[in-house]
Amino acid sequence: MSRISLPKIALFGLGVAGVLKLTVEFMPMMAIAETPDDTPPVPVELAAAPAPPSYDASGPGESGMCEPSHLIAEAIAEERALLKEQRDTIADREAKLALAEQSLKAEQTRLASLRDEIGAQLKVIEEANNQDMTKLVELYRNMKPQVAAGIMDEIDVETAVQVIGAMPERDAAQIMGSFSLVRARLITKILLERSKLPADRNLEGLRLR
Repeated sequence: MSRISLPKIALFGLGVAGVLKLTVEFMPMMAIAETPDDTPPVPVELAAAPAPPSYDASGPGESGMCEPSHLIAEAIAEERALLKEQRDTIADREAKLALAEQSLKAEQTRLASLRDEIGAQLKVIEEANNQDMTKLVELYRNMKPQVAAGIMDEIDVETAVQVIGAMPERDAAQIMGSFSLVRARLITKILLERSKLPADRNLEGLRLR
């Protein structure tokens, strides 16, 4: 075996060191080059397309759904509209009731005035009738009993009963004594029944003439 000289050994060592250095420097690059890329390449059209718009959480989305604040605002608006409608309805009813009450008071005033007017007229008529009856009674009292009885025997029995009933008993007795028996019995029966209550009166079978 031949002996290798020292200079050759030194040169060989430098060569090996250089190869190792190059290997260390190029191995990471080779590993990166050999590593497969799982991410597909991005097309040029997509790369140039603008970014999608971001959604605003404060407003309604494309799906038509609204946030609770928007729904609350709509509910409040509907409630206010309903309350306004109810207030308008109540105000209209109150106005109608006030008008009806006013009309009722006016009608009551008119009826009260009409009642007073009718009462006054009835009072005048009653006073006139009393005056006429007083005059008629005095007229028959100044007649002879036979003449007064003859006239009363021909007039309606109601008038005869009123005149006899308004006369003093003595004058009425004289005229009644001059009546016919049928007329005297009829007037006596009517005078007797007239003193009773309306429900107790019995005028059946009487010929009112």
